[in-house]
Amino acid sequence: MCSFSLVLFLLAFSAPLVSSANSPNIILFVIDDLGWNDTSYQGSDIQTPNIDKLAEEGIRLKQYYVQPLCSPSRSALLAGKYPYHLGLAHGVITNGHPYGLGLNETTIADHLKKGGYSTHAVGKWDLGMHKWEFTPTYRGFDTFYGYYDADEDYYTHKVGGYLDFRNNTDPVKDEDGTYSTFLFTKAIEDAINAKSDSPFFIYGAYQSVHSPLEAPDTYLEKCHSPYPNRKIFCGMMLALDEGISNITSLLQTKGLLDDTIIILTTDNGGQTALGSSNWPLRGNKATVFEGGVRGISFVWSTKLRKSNYDNNAMMHITDWYPTIIEGIAGMTLDTKGLDGFNMWDTINDDTPSPRTEILHQLDPPKYDERTQFIGQAALRQGDWKLIIGQPNCSEKLGPHTVYDLCPIGWIHLNGTIEEPEVNPSLTWLFNVKDDPNERNELSASHPEIVSKLKELIEAYNATHIVQMDPPIDPRSDPKKFGNIWTPWLD
Repeated sequence: MCSFSLVLFLLAFSAPLVSSANSPNIILFVIDDLGWNDTSYQGSDIQTPNIDKLAEEGIRLKQYYVQPLCSPSRSALLAGKYPYHLGLAHGVITNGHPYGLGLNETTIADHLKKGGYSTHAVGKWDLGMHKWEFTPTYRGFDTFYGYYDADEDYYTHKVGGYLDFRNNTDPVKDEDGTYSTFLFTKAIEDAINAKSDSPFFIYGAYQSVHSPLEAPDTYLEKCHSPYPNRKIFCGMMLALDEGISNITSLLQTKGLLDDTIIILTTDNGGQTALGSSNWPLRGNKATVFEGGVRGISFVWSTKLRKSNYDNNAMMHITDWYPTIIEGIAGMTLDTKGLDGFNMWDTINDDTPSPRTEILHQLDPPKYDERTQFIGQAALRQGDWKLIIGQPNCSEKLGPHTVYDLCPIGWIHLNGTIEEPEVNPSLTWLFNVKDDPNERNELSASHPEIVSKLKELIEAYNATHIVQMDPPIDPRSDPKKFGNIWTPWLD
């Protein structure tokens, strides 16, 4: 099995398949559990000057949506489809579960690699590891440096006491005690340093700022929040912000910055019980209120046709797939079966979005023995958003801690929760243009809109794929593989 460094060396001297000299480099940062109010350009108490600089010089996407949890969002990003069309709408694909992003799906990295890009995945995978063919270097990425699970210790790189850290397919055993943000920044820098004539695509899926709450003392000393979890979260953000600064500085030093497009997105709303903030939006990670699905995102490039503005076009995380492949890389893409739209002209020119609706959540309307999820759905069309069924995180999140605190109200920075009025109908209607914080529930006064949106949800249900939800396979026990999480069905 090849090491990360050897693969980078070989890529530097290999000819691209179909490369274009004009194709830009692409860095796609995915920041884990980044909340609406966690960067200073959004008004946060946490200072993130380097992220701010990119956002302020670039295009800030203010009507941008993700899924409520990480595996659903990451599958949507890499496959260009709603997770309800992938069987991955709920929960998190944690180690030991024998499923993942379907092998019939062509990933964004598959396409870019065929188009002449060198492709690199760094950080969190979270899309299946029961067989090698579900892991990154079999899904279009030339290199991988990171971990397979949804979360792990930032220093030991262990999950449940067992190592989950890979350099391509080889276990990394010599970085115990090194903070993962530093390691992932270095891996991204290595990929940049190895650039040859081919453009690169770097999927920089940082572990930050997901739990567990861990940060080096040098960053904690700069954080002064009176709330303990927020203070540690702040330290994690400062380390991340510094890492992104180091990467952009390297691009500048190597003369690559002007030829690189940088995209940053969260994967879901922030986990407020662990120091994040979605204020003033309603809700939390794992909910379909705006605090769970309305995400931070921006695009930076010196070659944007229009920049330094807030773009208010409706956009979903699935849209990055055709936007990057068609709009940025200039490749031909068969969009049949995709849920994403090419948003590149909309982003660049501030023109109307080709997207008019976003499906936030979708479950079978009636009992199906193959799934525990029934009748939950959320849809935005135009300015209107309908939620039906249970909107909070009363669902299985895998073998990790599920926090009882999963609020559907408004969470202040000090942790105080404004509880909403009880809604026994389990039907919520909001005008999210006029009321982005979802304080005025309007289903009783607009029954015609409720009916219209329910009809659209019923139409989507005709294409729904039942959620994959197999139990943990005892054969995955890391003790059988030298105390290392390892694909076990090959």
